[in-house]
Amino acid sequence: MLLAAAVLVGCQPLPHPFADDRPPESLLRVRDSAGISIAPIEGGPFATAQKLGAAVASALVKRDIPASDRTTNLTSYLLYGELEPQRPHADKAIVTAHWRLQDANGHPVGERTTQFEAPARAWESGDDKIIAALAETSAAEIAPMIAEEAPAQPAAAANGGGDGGTRIAIRPVSGAPGDGAKSLANAVAIVLKRQHLAVLEDPSAKADVVLDGEVSVAPVKPDKQHVKIVWHVRRADGGEIGTVGQENDVPKGMLDGPWGDVAYSVAIAGADGLIQVIARAAPVGKS
Repeated sequence: MLLAAAVLVGCQPLPHPFADDRPPESLLRVRDSAGISIAPIEGGPFATAQKLGAAVASALVKRDIPASDRTTNLTSYLLYGELEPQRPHADKAIVTAHWRLQDANGHPVGERTTQFEAPARAWESGDDKIIAALAETSAAEIAPMIAEEAPAQPAAAANGGGDGGTRIAIRPVSGAPGDGAKSLANAVAIVLKRQHLAVLEDPSAKADVVLDGEVSVAPVKPDKQHVKIVWHVRRADGGEIGTVGQENDVPKGMLDGPWGDVAYSVAIAGADGLIQVIARAAPVGKS
């Protein structure tokens, strides 16, 4: 899940960017910010293939690489995976994972192959620990490929707030279901730091700009919820500089537990807008 972002100043109402154009549930598009979009894993065992994409995404996120098997954008790297099982021997089986990475234009970036041995029954049942281990091994091979082709910073980061002079404190997000209060704040902090903004480790420390978010969730259909996130960017004296709004419909209960890579996706979607608003604070008290 990724939400459309809109930069707002003052008290303008939030737009409804997806009111008439709902993206497919299987792959929601996000704003332009490079990451890795993981296609459905081919091959088998089926139970392992079904879970591996999400596990690899989580393993890449741990390495500070935005990745998801549920979201994509116009500049995403595309990762394709295929599992190749070998015949069990003495109740053990080796599964080989073939990975192929392309850039957003479909040009090949590189290929990697990883292998992992585990009990045959664990592969067939999609054992979470075994899948996590294969995902970690795979991520360790995949990460260097994208690290070698790190994208250039957005112009907004270069022209406003990217000099480390504006100190930013990020407060916990209010109203978020599941672990969103913490995971959203952490994800935004990571994304802004990657753009070389000065995000304070202690959110209560003295800051030039304070960022806090509000989440509201409302039912729209028996199986759907409308999620709205509003980020408020304020000066230290409480004066509001502007807001960034994100909203979309998601499957009911999708965010009731750990947000995982969804939090990172939301942060990426809102990053450009947040950087633009934060840049408005730079001239205040700065030379």
